[in-house]
Amino acid sequence: MTFVIAHRGWSGREPEQSRAAYVAAIDLAARTGRRLGLECDTHFSADDQLICLHDLDLARTAGVEVAARELTVAELKRLDIGSWLVGPGATAEQRELMTVPELLDLVAAARGRGVDVVAVVETKHPNPRGTDVERALADLLRQRGWVGAEVPVRMISFDPAGVHVFAELLPDVPRSQLQYPVQVLEGVDAPAVSPWLGMVRRDPDLVRRAHDAGLEVHVWTVNDPADIAFCVGLGVEAITTDHPDLALQLVGD
Repeated sequence: MTFVIAHRGWSGREPEQSRAAYVAAIDLAARTGRRLGLECDTHFSADDQLICLHDLDLARTAGVEVAARELTVAELKRLDIGSWLVGPGATAEQRELMTVPELLDLVAAARGRGVDVVAVVETKHPNPRGTDVERALADLLRQRGWVGAEVPVRMISFDPAGVHVFAELLPDVPRSQLQYPVQVLEGVDAPAVSPWLGMVRRDPDLVRRAHDAGLEVHVWTVNDPADIAFCVGLGVEAITTDHPDLALQLVGD
């Protein structure tokens, strides 16, 4: 069955990468009894913590023209990352920026209740500190003892060097090589490749070629019902979507 990954949490319903987006996705997994990935992007804060944020700065999501790396987590927590989407009535959970450790805590707590969720952490590149972000993520996972093949975490990145460093540090933890705009199947230091949907639409045979190379295929970002059905029909192993409720319905049990 195709693994569904909630893009930046349930971002089709809640502000992306807010606590509300991840809690909503976990609640969806609990209600449906289905396995669900919780995707986040990560950068460093000024105090060297990994935060859940896609952009390098806060302009789009918080209306603040400042780079995330210039603010501490305490300062970032005082910002409002939800009102841009839901308006002035945003709740505290909708306004709250998350850290990666907090997301991992949510995953651990949910799994303790029998909810099958997995954190899917994208290390963002380019960044001023290079592969330090992969090393910091590996350190976080080691602290939790999450170092084996069955851990509830998958590391993903567009940067081959970052994927390689993470593979050397935690070789058993699942990982995927994100790809855009060119599909590369040779020398991939991961058991899965993650192409953009447009690449698969232009060249559906790349799924077969990846499978022939022994690689899983995880496609992003797949929101339209026709695209979801298209990817499932090709036999991809995972899709990332803003609408995990719709995707879970369409991929079947």
